Amino acid sequence: MAYDSTLPADHAPVAAAELRNQFNALKALIDDLQNQCTDLNNQIQNRPDNGAVEADTSGATLPVNHLNLTVSNPPTQTEMQTIADKLDEMLTYLHRE
Repeated sequence: MAYDSTLPADHAPVAAAELRNQFNALKALIDDLQNQCTDLNNQIQNRPDNGAVEADTSGATLPVNHLNLTVSNPPTQTEMQTIADKLDEMLTYLHRE
């Protein structure tokens, strides 16, 4: 049975078979999406030019922490240098090695 977004109907009594079919249909859709993602990842990895994907995307930026800086008005040279340093750090992580 295919997934039917109209089931179960509002205020309808619970029917185990109907709910089971809905859950099984949703699981089939999720499994299909997972398989599609796996296939796509395999295709990307097996392309002769798969380096192009990495060359055209940024590196991981998770190691860059938030600045958490309150800037005064007017900003001080130290505050501005802190911002510039954080920008340099972010750019370093965005570049792939």
